[in-house]
Amino acid sequence: MHDVLIVLGYCNDPDDPVFQARVDRAIELHDKGMAPQIIMSGCCSDKLDIKPKQSEAAVMRDYAVDHGIPASAILLEEESVDTLGNFYFTKTRILEPCSWYHVGFISTPWHTFRSDYLANMVLGPAYEITGYESAVPAGWTEADNERSETYNRDMLQKTKTQLANITPGDHEAIATYLGTPPRG
Repeated sequence: MHDVLIVLGYCNDPDDPVFQARVDRAIELHDKGMAPQIIMSGCCSDKLDIKPKQSEAAVMRDYAVDHGIPASAILLEEESVDTLGNFYFTKTRILEPCSWYHVGFISTPWHTFRSDYLANMVLGPAYEITGYESAVPAGWTEADNERSETYNRDMLQKTKTQLANITPGDHEAIATYLGTPPRG
């Protein structure tokens, strides 16, 4: 049992198979009693030129509510533009104030290993962290999976190099890396 589940943002299109796979897994885990609360995490991709009208987190919330999750069981983190930010803003804005230290996160299979590294770097040793893989997104081929896994392995190596001098759990150093002033 976790205090909360975190769904890592992907896009704000509820018809996207990656979006659906992640949120459907969160719904499944919540319905099984794995956590009483879900945090939908994500503003929008840093690759977008124009910020969408509705955040990834808000669209995920609406999808989950439409699929039977009570709105009162969902919190939103709407500042992040990438996975590192998902964990940083979730930790500083929600987890710490709520004293939630038993955390599950949901992502797609080829993203979970990189997300696990980032969760441990940002949250640190005070947190019990479990990663949950979603189903493979509908319509994805083996080539799609391999391409995504290769991309995430490459990104993990770059991220490890970039964060090499940061101690796990030092979210102030993460804030500096993100260019975000820490909240005091």
